[in-house]
Amino acid sequence: MVNTKKYSFSFTGASALISETLVIAKEYHKLNDWNTVQISLSDNNHLNKVKQGTFKREFSEIKKRLSLLTPNQLQLMIQGSYEEAKFMILLSLVKAYPYLFDFIVEVLLNKYLLFDRTLLNSDYTRFVNSKSLQHPELEKITEITSKKVKQVVFKLLEQVGLITNIKNGIILKPFLSSQITRVILDDDPVYLSAFLYSNQEIKVLIEKPKDDN
Repeated sequence: MVNTKKYSFSFTGASALISETLVIAKEYHKLNDWNTVQISLSDNNHLNKVKQGTFKREFSEIKKRLSLLTPNQLQLMIQGSYEEAKFMILLSLVKAYPYLFDFIVEVLLNKYLLFDRTLLNSDYTRFVNSKSLQHPELEKITEITSKKVKQVVFKLLEQVGLITNIKNGIILKPFLSSQITRVILDDDPVYLSAFLYSNQEIKVLIEKPKDDN
C-alpha cells in the first residue's frame, strides 16, 4: 500500500533521544499538561541542555512523538522495562515519521523475510529513488540535508535495536513482550510490521484470544 502521508524530516535534529524521552514522558505523566511540563523541564534543566534552542527543538520533537501514543502505550513506556520503553519509543517514531515507517517496512522487513540480514547503503539509495515520484518533498531537500537524513535514519535504527550498528548493519528482529503486542494490537496492528512482524504473524496475533497474549 502506498503511503501518501507527506514525509517530514524534522527527526534529523533529534535522533531517538531515549533518555530525554523517558524524562519528558514521566514529567507529562505527573503533570498532564504540556505547557507545564515544558516550563518545569526548562526551569529545572532536567534535560541538561545548555542552549535554550536545543532544548526547545528536542522538546518539540519529543512532544510530537509522545502525543501520538495511546495512554496504555505511554504507561508501558514509563512503567515497563527499559527494553519495553525503548520499543515504545520506536513506536512513537514510526507514528510520527511515515518516512521511517516506510523504510523499516519496505526495506528492513522485506530483507529480513528473505533471510538477507545486512542493511546496505545501496538499499537506502534504492528506497529513496523509489519514493521520489510519490513524494516530491524528497526532491526539495538539499544534498546536505539528504545525507543528514540517511545518517540519522541509520542512527535511529541502531538506537532502537533494529540493526546492530551503523557499520555492520545486521538487521535484528526485536523480541516483544505480551504487553507490547497487546498495546499495539489494541491501537493499530499494522505497526507491528515496524518490529519486523510479517503479515501472517500479525494475522495470528489478531486472531489469538486476548488471554493468550
